[in-house]
This record gives sequence, structure tokens and C-alpha cells, in this order.
Amino acid sequence: MPKHVILSADGELSVYRVPDEVARSFFKLCDTFHRNAKKLQIHPRDIGGVVLFDETDFIEYLNEKVCEDEKCIFVEKIGFEQEKAKWPEKYRNCPYYNF
Repeated sequence: MPKHVILSADGELSVYRVPDEVARSFFKLCDTFHRNAKKLQIHPRDIGGVVLFDETDFIEYLNEKVCEDEKCIFVEKIGFEQEKAKWPEKYRNCPYYNF
């Protein structure tokens, strides 16, 4: 059964529905992508030698390189609030990663 995760890149928080395989290793996948973005990115944006990426790049990477049968799908934006207690109740227990 797909799970929800919350992602952001110092901006508005986005909810995505991800397959079980992603949910099980969510933080490891996020960390690996974050540390190796230049090498792993599907379509890197290199601005003067600085590689820029956000949560949509991570989702693109997952959908093209990690997920086989079931893809990660955007659900909704929930604002800029970083404090979980202020998130919609249905998302408060979801894993969160900020790139």
C-alpha cells in the first residue's frame, strides 16, 4: 500500500504518495540523492558550477531510476510550516525530508 512522504527544498512542503519500496528506505534514498545529486540527477541545473535541485528532481530520479511498477505521485502542497504539529493531521506522522 502506498505511503505519504513530505518533501521540500527550503520552500513550500509537498506531499507525495510513494510505493512501499521507497517508503521502506525513504531517508536513505533522500540522503544518497542529496549527497550525490550532481551524479544522480536526471536533468541537473548547473548554474556557474553549482548544481541546483529540489524535491521534484528527487521524485523524477525515483520514478526513472528506482521505482519499477508503481510511481511516486504528487498529492498536494501543505504550506511553508516546518512544525509538524501545525500540518494537517493526516500528514503529521509522515516522514519529512528537506533538501
